[in-house]
Amino acid sequence: MEAVATVNSSIVNLVKTIVGAGLLAIPFVFQNDGILFGVLLTLLAATTSGFGLFALAKCSKVMLNPRNASFFTVCLMTNHKLSVINDLAMIVQCFGVGVSYVVLVGDLFPIVFGGERNTWIIASLVVILPLCLLRSMNSLKYSSILGLFALTYLTLLVISNFLDDVILTDKFMQHRGDVNWIKIRDYKGFVTTFNIIIFAFTGAMNLFSIINELEENSMKNISHVINYSIGISTILFLSVGITGYLTFGSNTVGNIMLNYDPNSVWTNVGNFCLGAMVILSFPLLFHPLRDAVNNIIVYYQYYKSNNDQDSGVIVGNNYDSTYSRPISLSVADDEEEEVNSLVNGEMNITVDNSSILEDVNENQFTSGIKSDFSQSRFYIITFALLAVIYITALTVTSFSLILAFVGATGSTSISFILPGYFGFKLIGTDSLIVGEMIPKRDMFYKKCSQGLCFFGLFIMVFSLYLILTGNNS
Repeated sequence: MEAVATVNSSIVNLVKTIVGAGLLAIPFVFQNDGILFGVLLTLLAATTSGFGLFALAKCSKVMLNPRNASFFTVCLMTNHKLSVINDLAMIVQCFGVGVSYVVLVGDLFPIVFGGERNTWIIASLVVILPLCLLRSMNSLKYSSILGLFALTYLTLLVISNFLDDVILTDKFMQHRGDVNWIKIRDYKGFVTTFNIIIFAFTGAMNLFSIINELEENSMKNISHVINYSIGISTILFLSVGITGYLTFGSNTVGNIMLNYDPNSVWTNVGNFCLGAMVILSFPLLFHPLRDAVNNIIVYYQYYKSNNDQDSGVIVGNNYDSTYSRPISLSVADDEEEEVNSLVNGEMNITVDNSSILEDVNENQFTSGIKSDFSQSRFYIITFALLAVIYITALTVTSFSLILAFVGATGSTSISFILPGYFGFKLIGTDSLIVGEMIPKRDMFYKKCSQGLCFFGLFIMVFSLYLILTGNNS
């Protein structure tokens, strides 16, 4: 993979991955939770999601070649049996959001330009298809910049209406309901609104692609990308959430654009920008979706062929160089029972076998799957996924329950559970491999990762309970 991305272009792509149409649902969070708890929930989601990104970045540095990092390869280093579940979570997240984006296009453009819903859905392929055929994440930086311009307009629209209606005049008295600064309006909706924020902050699906394409992918630069991206996203969410809520109060609806005058030119421009933004955001979700589908195919093919022979697995002291292995260790049979690691064919490191195997899952030493695309498979998966997404979008109109399920399962898995699990299992293992103790800072990160995993599991179980019992309103 060509490493040509700069820190700034990586920040643009990560911010655009995080901040999408979910931005316009943030005022509804404040409508339910009030100003105080709305701010606290936003900061909590920012902190936990940011640490999840950081934990994934730390995991990538455990690999011999950090530029081969992906959810797939990192999962193989912890427990290969979970890799399919990991990719299914990615598919649920990206497919659900992708379909909802296409549905939103069909709802918005007829309002602005007229015409039929299905016509606009099909027409969106003119922009989406070429962008989805780009193989690298960095190639999407220009479309991401255009998406950020649309996002900027929507943000300024919400803030300017607040200034005009609330600060400079008293127009808000005509359409604003009650405003709660501390009180929570509906405790049953508290977890549901937190899911909205988690959903809004989800950006981990593209982190590894961004890391792999970063020209200088040191932890310092990666941390810089993560911190700035989370910081910018948090400022946008708080700005739109607070000003939007203070403009309409208890009358704020799930998509704040529906609160504005539908006959206003500024509102129509805003609806156009929203439609353009989701079109330009679609490829950023399609990229990891396609990778996840490919990973499942590779996983199936590898273990099917492995029934006949030990393809790509270390046998004795032999290293099969046809596979790009995250960490490659072979066990020597001498009296000292040493573990020798051949690093890129250049350096031999000897460490104590027992000190590693007690702390690191053995699967990372024996997994040799290379998740690459052939040209033909790339196009087959691309066109097949687009066909399924568009057929689904053309046949359904309401995705409220599906999106609630996606937020409770896909978003929490990708943002909290998987990063926490991977971080707990892998952070510090690079020290163990060279025979050193895990640094205190890495031990702290491991404990935080474990807490993040349990936090995500709690949110998932509780959210699914509310959805299934019908208390998610």
